[in-house]
Amino acid sequence: MTRIVLASSSPRRRELLARVGIRFTVVEPPEDQAPPPGMCADLAVQLLARQKAMAVAAGQPSGTFVIGADTMVIGPRGPLGKPGNPQRAREMLGQLRGCRHTVLTGICAIAAPGGAEALGVSRSAVRMREFGDADLEAYVASGEPLDKAGAYAIQGGASDFVEAVGGRVDTVVGLDVALALRMLTEAGYPVPLPAAPDVPLAPPRPVRRPLTTVRTPQRV
Repeated sequence: MTRIVLASSSPRRRELLARVGIRFTVVEPPEDQAPPPGMCADLAVQLLARQKAMAVAAGQPSGTFVIGADTMVIGPRGPLGKPGNPQRAREMLGQLRGCRHTVLTGICAIAAPGGAEALGVSRSAVRMREFGDADLEAYVASGEPLDKAGAYAIQGGASDFVEAVGGRVDTVVGLDVALALRMLTEAGYPVPLPAAPDVPLAPPRPVRRPLTTVRTPQRV
C-alpha cells in the first residue's frame, strides 16, 4: 500500500500539507543538524531536508514516500536560525525590520527504504516594515519567535510586521506544497496528486497592517 510520511515536527507543515487533501502520517525526524561550514544556503536547506527524510525513510516499509523539509531565513548579515532565547530573537528581528530578506525552503522526497529521491528548493522574498521597539518587545514576550527560523511566524503574530511577499507564502511558513508534490512525483509516487495553489493567510486577529499575499514572484 502506497503511503506518504511527513518527516517533520512542525505543526505548520502538517497544516499546509493537509490543506491539499492528501492523506499522510507524521514521523518526527532527529533534531536539526547544522549544515557544513561554508556551504551555500540553497544547497544547505536541501541537504538538511534530505537528512530528515533519510532518517525517517530508513525505518519505513517499502511503498512509503517520505517528505523532508527545512527552512532558512537569510537576513542582511547572513542565515538566521531559530533564536532559542529572547535576546537572540530581539537581535534577529532588529536585523530584519525595515529590510527585505529571503526565505528558502528545501524539500526532499524519498521512496523508502532506499529508492529514488528528488530534491528541490523554493525561494521567497519578504519585506518587513519599520516596526517600533514596543512592538518588537511585545512579540518577543509572546514566546512565539523562540522556535521559529528568523524569529518570526508570518502566519502568526508577526503578520503585522510584513509589508509584502514575493513568491509563495507557504515557502515562508515552512513548506512549499506545490514543490513537495512535484518532488513526490519525481521520486516515483504512482498516484495522481492534486494541484496546490498558494495558501491565503488570514491573520487570526485584527491588525493594523494586514499581510499582502503576492501569489506570483515579483520584486519587493
